[in-house]
Amino acid sequence: MKNFKFGAVFIALLALVAYLSNVIINQRDLGINVALNAEGQVVVTTLGPGGWGEKALVPGDIVLKVDGDDPLQSEVIRQYRAIEGADNILVGRTGLDGTVKTLWLPVVHGASAHGMLFYLVIPGASLLLLLIFSGYVYWKEKDTHAAQMLILFFLSIGLSYFSSAASGMLDPVGRITLGFSFAYIPVFFVHFMQAYLRRYQEQFITRAGLKVLYILASLVGVLMTISIIPGNPIHLLEKAILLVFFICSNFFIVYKLIFKFVKHRSGDLKSLFKFTLTGHAVAFLPFLLFDAIPGFFYDSIIPAKLTAIFLLAIPIVYFYLFVTKRLFDIDFVLNRFFYYTTISFVPALVIVGLLALTIHYNQYMWLKWIQIFVLVYLMITLFLFAKEFIDYRLRPHFLKETHDFQGSIDRFSKRISKVMKRSDLEQALEREVCLILPVRNVSFLKIVQDISTDSPVVTGDGRVAPGVESTLQKLPHKPALGDMLRMPQGVGLVIGNSGTTQHIMWIDEKVNHTSLNLDERNWLKTIAHYSGIVYENLYLIEGLIENLEAEMKNQKEAPSWVLRLIFTLSENERRRLASDLHDAALQDQLIWYRKLESLMLDYPMEEGLVVQLEQIKEGLLDVIHQIRQTCNELRPPLLKEMGIVEALEQLIQQEQIRSNYSVKLWAEPTVIELNDVQILAVYRIVQELLRNADKHAGASQIMIRLEQRDDELFFYYKDDGRGLQLTELTDSFKHMGISGIKERVKSLDGEIVFKSEPGKGFEVQLTLPLDTHSEEGGVSDGSYFAG
Repeated sequence: MKNFKFGAVFIALLALVAYLSNVIINQRDLGINVALNAEGQVVVTTLGPGGWGEKALVPGDIVLKVDGDDPLQSEVIRQYRAIEGADNILVGRTGLDGTVKTLWLPVVHGASAHGMLFYLVIPGASLLLLLIFSGYVYWKEKDTHAAQMLILFFLSIGLSYFSSAASGMLDPVGRITLGFSFAYIPVFFVHFMQAYLRRYQEQFITRAGLKVLYILASLVGVLMTISIIPGNPIHLLEKAILLVFFICSNFFIVYKLIFKFVKHRSGDLKSLFKFTLTGHAVAFLPFLLFDAIPGFFYDSIIPAKLTAIFLLAIPIVYFYLFVTKRLFDIDFVLNRFFYYTTISFVPALVIVGLLALTIHYNQYMWLKWIQIFVLVYLMITLFLFAKEFIDYRLRPHFLKETHDFQGSIDRFSKRISKVMKRSDLEQALEREVCLILPVRNVSFLKIVQDISTDSPVVTGDGRVAPGVESTLQKLPHKPALGDMLRMPQGVGLVIGNSGTTQHIMWIDEKVNHTSLNLDERNWLKTIAHYSGIVYENLYLIEGLIENLEAEMKNQKEAPSWVLRLIFTLSENERRRLASDLHDAALQDQLIWYRKLESLMLDYPMEEGLVVQLEQIKEGLLDVIHQIRQTCNELRPPLLKEMGIVEALEQLIQQEQIRSNYSVKLWAEPTVIELNDVQILAVYRIVQELLRNADKHAGASQIMIRLEQRDDELFFYYKDDGRGLQLTELTDSFKHMGISGIKERVKSLDGEIVFKSEPGKGFEVQLTLPLDTHSEEGGVSDGSYFAG
């Protein structure tokens, strides 16, 4: 039944379009408006642009005969004060000398080139486009009430535009079609908005208000139908009534859209109503301001056949809205529109002024065109040249973006510089995207090309919308880094490529239902390229580790450069931990200590409570001291500035306070030239040996000797502790520190010898080349020694 109704409506529509096309092709648009003068004669008043009368007649001509009869006998002239459908016209024209000449003017029937373009081609293409839109909406969601009203809205716009030419030629069918379709445009729009907003639990108009609009539109259409009856006086008012209803109903629509926008200005529907309001203004304002309103009072500024083209904006906008379920980022568009219209105003004035001077002072047309071209060309060139300066000065004031994309890129680049794992990178990406874009969800997927089956395998974290993974599996080709992939919901951004593996970040729809604007797309592509570099580096590190593991299996010992890398990473982590302890835990302890001290001074307390609080204060001071001591051990202060000898003296002094041994340090010379890595290595070795002497050896006397022998550093350590069997060094967890000393010396291409027996103390002797790896290990900038 539904298909039968659809077929019947489609056939009726085709028949109506065929009839109107026949009128437009075979009947000439005369465009002659007349009036009666004081003597009762029919006088030509105005001539429509593009009509036959524009070239044949002049305002003021006296119409003597129309098709051989008295013009006052013509029903068309009596009803509409116009001449249409005539075969010939006899006019009297007064010359410059006052004599009256009689002219017989035969009408050439058939549409002119002007009429074919503006009355048939452009309206026909518009109607065809709207029919395609309607067919697509019907195919997609024919059972949806909003879709049905959108189709009626499209058809009413297309029919009113296509029938306007036949109506202007005073064809009865054309006038009836224009009357009903034009009157129903705003009504169908209101009904569509009412149905569309139901999905958001929002009401655009009451049911009673919608019924009133339908009744009024129907009455206007009936008036247009009655007006074609000969002798009916309604024809004097029907055009004014149609325009008044159209103008008032559109003002009502704009009012409702503004009201809804203000109501939801801080909610998710803000962009929806701003989008619809802008689309409505773009579509109807040119027609209202330049044709309908001026035509109601006097005459059109721009004819309807031109302003009506703008009506196509609204079906395109709502077709996009209905089909994609997305909105343009209207703030992005409007900001740029106002900016470019502002900076174009002065150049437009200058160009128009120069064109006026050129046309006024030159008589040769070919010379005028040459001068006009030169002037316009030079002005556009100068404007584009000056636009760079204008953008620099004015763009920040006009285009105040919602988000600081450059600041985001700077922040993101600093954050990913410390990334060591893919999970950390994905966490940084998710945090930055959710901070900049109002999106509901972000997820990460991986596409691995299965070589055996030659088909991709998609894996994710389970947070993506339905259909995303299947869409990625069906990609026709491998996307490049930074490509944005259209998904059933949201978009996919390629953030990493490595061989047969691709990393995709899926970004959900924005909560304000707008699509990504140009700036947001460029920003996403930029961070995707940053991420691609990090992914590539992470894969290189993985490959390096695999090769390293293989080499270590073959050599059974780690190369010195690997050991240096390990110690470098270890020291970096120590430095980071010390910084976190100092900036967070230590500062918090100090704040609570001062608050407790202030509380005890400001308020009287019982003696017992004071004693307990004093104990808490002492405990806090001990914790503060322990944190400071831990920070100093993790990151020795001013180590680079003091040099190795002074640093060891300070270390020994601190350790003797906490321990029961005495240490004698002998250094020659007093200032030994070591690079940063060697200073830190010797410091850590002495630190570990002193800790071992206190915890395990039970030593009471320790001697440390440092000598600089040509291009080598000689280090000697001896204590009188309990000693140990050297074979225990590789078997006991207690001696992991001693093992670390060996590895650290090996990383600097040094040599170390341990000597010990039970009950006879512990000796260490090592040598380090002084000029080795002065710039290796990542510490040449003194990063380990920051205070």
